[in-house]
Amino acid sequence: MFRAAVMGDFHGQTHHFRAAVRTVRRAGISLLLGVGDVGFDLPTGQRGRTEKKMRLLLEQNEVNFIWAAGNHDNHDTLGRLPLSADGTRRVSNRNSNLPNGTVLEIEGVRIGALGGAYSVDQRWRTLGRDWWPQEEPTGEEAERLVAESSRGPRLDIMLTHDVPMGVAGLKGLPGLSKSAVERANETRILLRQTVERIRPRVLFAGHWHQRLRSELRWDDGAITMVEVLAAEQSWAGNLVEVTVDSDGKVQVSPLIIEVSFPG
Repeated sequence: MFRAAVMGDFHGQTHHFRAAVRTVRRAGISLLLGVGDVGFDLPTGQRGRTEKKMRLLLEQNEVNFIWAAGNHDNHDTLGRLPLSADGTRRVSNRNSNLPNGTVLEIEGVRIGALGGAYSVDQRWRTLGRDWWPQEEPTGEEAERLVAESSRGPRLDIMLTHDVPMGVAGLKGLPGLSKSAVERANETRILLRQTVERIRPRVLFAGHWHQRLRSELRWDDGAITMVEVLAAEQSWAGNLVEVTVDSDGKVQVSPLIIEVSFPG
């Protein structure tokens, strides 16, 4: 049976990442998936230190981390990383980004990515420092994911950063202007259209900093489970376990992040 953990946004907070990785290790899981806002290579005073700490934590705990991009990751740097043979962009030995439009197969389980989102606080951010024009998924990337997904069995897991339009129960963020919501919805509409064509068994997202379980039902009777993960302030809602059995049945269960560990 395929087992992995899936983590929500953590924005470069390595103390939170450390606790999450150790929790994953103690659960006997060696693969950690992410939905973006890793805080990858942000050009701050901590530049490079976050990735170094992550590398050491992953190596020490023998956990592999594969993640879709968020809007708070350095898209310039990501675009310069060479592609590995499996289609991922390698950050370090156990840390890889799954580019938009790519499908990766692990132990017979097919995982696709369409990360990124619109930064609703963009006007308070600085171009090339904490937001990038490439932060949103494109129509071309969506088409590539549809094509890649069609070249095999039904996609098991889809990693996005934003949440597709039509997912019931999403609260959003308070105080957003109507224009900001409408602009953000452009990506959500694209995601909805793409997910409807692919119909993955389960979709994991983040971005809105809340834990939400929902589903999308399709006209052929198929269902896509939607699991929105909370951000690093939530020890109970930021991390889950996903299993896929030999019949393609998917189950998602909580993983409570352990704050302290003996030794």
